[in-house]
Amino acid sequence: MSNSIQYISCPSRSICASPSSTPEELERRAIIQRNDLLLHEAVIKNDTDGVRKILKEPVDINSRNNYGRAPIHWASARGNIDIMDMLLNAHCDIEARDKENKSALHEACQGGHVEVTQMLLAREAAMEARDNQENTPLHVAVQHQQNQIVQILLDNGADPDCENQKGNTPVHIAASLGSKGILNSLLQHGASLAVQNQSGNTALHMACQANEAETVEILINKGANLNCLNKRLQTPIHIAAEMGHTEICKLLLAAGADIEQREQGGRTPLYIAARGSFTAIVDMIIKTARLDYPGTEGNGDNKKEGSGLKPKLSRRWRSTSKDEGRAKEYERLKEILYKLAYKHLGHGEWKRLAHHWAFTDDQIKAIEHQYNGPSSYKEHGFRMMLIWTHGLSADVNPIKELYESLVAIGKKPLADTLRRKIDQENEARRSGNNKQKCSKCSIC
Repeated sequence: MSNSIQYISCPSRSICASPSSTPEELERRAIIQRNDLLLHEAVIKNDTDGVRKILKEPVDINSRNNYGRAPIHWASARGNIDIMDMLLNAHCDIEARDKENKSALHEACQGGHVEVTQMLLAREAAMEARDNQENTPLHVAVQHQQNQIVQILLDNGADPDCENQKGNTPVHIAASLGSKGILNSLLQHGASLAVQNQSGNTALHMACQANEAETVEILINKGANLNCLNKRLQTPIHIAAEMGHTEICKLLLAAGADIEQREQGGRTPLYIAARGSFTAIVDMIIKTARLDYPGTEGNGDNKKEGSGLKPKLSRRWRSTSKDEGRAKEYERLKEILYKLAYKHLGHGEWKRLAHHWAFTDDQIKAIEHQYNGPSSYKEHGFRMMLIWTHGLSADVNPIKELYESLVAIGKKPLADTLRRKIDQENEARRSGNNKQKCSKCSIC
């Protein structure tokens, strides 16, 4: 017998002498108690012949061990269909519960035992039975990612929106585990995406917390509420920003998540991302804000029309590499901005440029939150200018716009120097192209 199995003697079968006990009764009780132990051992060892033999003897078919488990729990957990059939034909209690209040159906669902599950359902085992955590067999099957069992339970009428002790439905669990197949099965059987657990979290909140990007995408496409508030007044993007889940944030932003909502502590997703030093998320949120509200949140006299920002653009991340020519132009622009930020703009001058381009104070603070030392302002300026380029409409000449902006903040000498260098580079490039053509010319 396994050393891990501990048995208890049932008081009703005690062999202790009592005034009413006869020697024959004591003997019978001892035999039954011995057979109970043998039955548990045989079931645990998947000894089908042993179980068949013991069931012919006096035995308590529902006897329990120290964990409150009856033979049907062991048989169901091991998926032995023959032993299950013998126990059920011997009229064992199909709804017997162990100390965790789990039934045989809970055990079969956890182990993924299809035939046993089908047998128990055919005998009308309770699909809505609850364990100590208020988990139904469907909860258990989802938690252990038993796809086929989940489908069987749903096809037999299991409630896809049943809630456990924490208020989690099977959809919450599937979303947090990234179980896409199970999630789709639940939704096909009418499961709701709007249910909030005791913390106020929806399935989308939980998928964001678990960093399950593909699941988040499915939930968004299925119409999950992007801006549902939990008990802490957090939307899914608050959670994604706090965890630093960049890809999740990108999906939520592209789908239209509210970036102005403040959680219980008054923090926006931008503030949260900045505090966590998640610079990629910070930059994405600012880009999104400038796509949604360009030119409308400037600071007094800093508002400026004609800054190249196109109002109310859809939230689509622009591709800078649709064609080779455009990709080269963008890389050249990045090089110019890098030199400008790291070699020419002094401390604080990037902020003047940012205000001119209608960056808000909160956005500027979020950018400069990342501190790498006395020269951090150079990186801040470069990041800010890259964000600015993202908001430029296709018909804007970024070099012309940059020149005019530098002039506007009192940096005309720098603007003139920048224009001369660019003109020289353009001339050199054209000259190089002409020479290349000439060297291949058959006339020469």
